Amino acid sequence: MLIYGHRGACVDVRPNTVEAFEHAVGQGADGVELDVRRTRDNATVVFHDDRPSPGATPFVEMDLSEIRETTPWIPTLDEAWGAIGPSALLNIEIKNIYGQADYDPAQRVATGVARWIAEHDTGDRILVSSFNTQALDTVKALDPAIRTGLLSMSWLDPMVALRQARDGGHVSSNLSLIRTIRKADQIVEAAGNLPVLVWTVNEPSDALALANAGIAGIFTDDPGLMAETLSGRR
Repeated sequence: MLIYGHRGACVDVRPNTVEAFEHAVGQGADGVELDVRRTRDNATVVFHDDRPSPGATPFVEMDLSEIRETTPWIPTLDEAWGAIGPSALLNIEIKNIYGQADYDPAQRVATGVARWIAEHDTGDRILVSSFNTQALDTVKALDPAIRTGLLSMSWLDPMVALRQARDGGHVSSNLSLIRTIRKADQIVEAAGNLPVLVWTVNEPSDALALANAGIAGIFTDDPGLMAETLSGRR
């Protein structure tokens, strides 16, 4: 079962930072998951929310140089890629949420991510995910070879989520722990050859139960603990 450091190893250090990504890989994670946003000058920065703190100026209203001055720990996608080394996996989550400051029906973040992948020698190490199906459709339209995973909200029936992922041509269905843990066996059976990834898994007992059920991978805030927990199974 693959282990992705959720925003890096964020149980130990500031999430979505170069330090968090390096720490996750150093602790034995197979890869890291991160969130991307766009700036006013169309740089791609790594952060979960649409602004660095409540009440702050949104990233989409700032140039990268301004972000460097005010929040220098926020990396670009290039810097995150360099931090994980030559073999770790990378899950890029595209953030484009209706109602947030940087919501963009033109899908410029998705376009930027697809172009970034085309410009880098990423091989098969990249998985692009999003709750926004149009973002994933944009990525696939620009390059059908890019691997995409459909993120599903915790209120959605997992069987519906599996069908949506399969119908959309995605390579994984990324489900919440709360909707997966009690019926992981049935979900894996229903998924067939579609890998199921689960977020966010921080308890060893949950990780072992998911591994026993055949879940393909987990996202965790504590990749060191998960690597230790699953060491006998890998």
